[in-house]
Amino acid sequence: MFRRHLHILALVLLTAVAVQASAQDDEEKNGQAADAVSQNVAKLLQDLASPIFARRQKAASGILELNVPDVAQLEAQIDIVPPAVATQLRILIPRLRKRLFDDRLDALANDSMLPDIPTELVAGLPEWERYSAIAGTDGDSMAVYRELLRAERDLFAARMFSSPEFSAMLETRSAALTALFTGVAEDEFPVASCAALMLLGSNPDVRLRGATSTNISAALDETRFGHLVENGIHAKTLKAIVGMWIERPNIAVDRPLLFAIQHRLPAGRQVALKVLAKPIRNQQVSYALLCLGALRDPQDLPAVERLLNVQTTVWPPQEQSVRELLPDREIDSSFSVQARDVALTVAIYLRGANPADFGLKVQTSERQLFTIDSMGFNKNEQRDAAIAKYVLRFPDAVVPEAP
Repeated sequence: MFRRHLHILALVLLTAVAVQASAQDDEEKNGQAADAVSQNVAKLLQDLASPIFARRQKAASGILELNVPDVAQLEAQIDIVPPAVATQLRILIPRLRKRLFDDRLDALANDSMLPDIPTELVAGLPEWERYSAIAGTDGDSMAVYRELLRAERDLFAARMFSSPEFSAMLETRSAALTALFTGVAEDEFPVASCAALMLLGSNPDVRLRGATSTNISAALDETRFGHLVENGIHAKTLKAIVGMWIERPNIAVDRPLLFAIQHRLPAGRQVALKVLAKPIRNQQVSYALLCLGALRDPQDLPAVERLLNVQTTVWPPQEQSVRELLPDREIDSSFSVQARDVALTVAIYLRGANPADFGLKVQTSERQLFTIDSMGFNKNEQRDAAIAKYVLRFPDAVVPEAP
């Protein structure tokens, strides 16, 4: 009997300890939530729970005057505050968001403001600071920014208010856009939406989930998009936006580099230099070298000549033969293209010389400057002789010793 009482007492004590620990956990969580709220917001929430009607009304009016960062704080409190306060927040927050975002977009929709949109109307809107830094604030860039907001209103709203769903929304929207990349010249191209996603996705702070970056870069393969970037009414601003996307860290660089080559985009230079500074990857190194060649800046010669000793084969791809890939060309089966062959071709081109004078029978290409499968040799002795001739012709060339 005595043992039974001891057992019951132990259970009671354990239960009390657990309840106390749970209460402490809840108190800590509430304390952390309170810490995340500014004093101003905390005071407004406190007054919103007041039994005095006038105080509640004043608090409601104060909440409607809050700014963008406060919206996320209010939304985080909905599941923490008393039910009556939560009910009021669910009414007030949409009104606050409307004042901060929707009303401003509605004002921007007034065509009479073009091209002189007041900067105070766009200041603080999503990505405006980054956008205006590269595109400027003239009438054309203002008009384009307005179209981006109108094309992807929901995405910009989610971005503005730091919605936790933003990355998922961006992924879903990017996937939907790819269905419109038909390649048919007569079809209307969603240029505003593509540019909007590039602007939003180019921010390094934005998490690109799943295939988001691949989907966005798919627009770079579209001839229609390339034409608008090259010759469209807003070509200058579009080039600036594409440049931001191309320079975005940690996205696949193949498509961006090819686009930079084709349209001579200065943003491709930094991407190319970063690629060449890393361990050699077959296709990427070729595109990076050709991009520097297309931009034709002599100051990039050292970066190009540094690869004149890199013997990595970049063409043909592994497990594929020259005969299979070029059945109609009279070419030796031992023909290959090494990284140093592409570097030599580009270095010669940057110096204004003719690759044919060095034994390179290269073929030009609008898309890639030179076709990759034309920048090679049958034997190492031939490429060694070509590089030696290059050094003799250009004594200032800096060619590293072969590894």
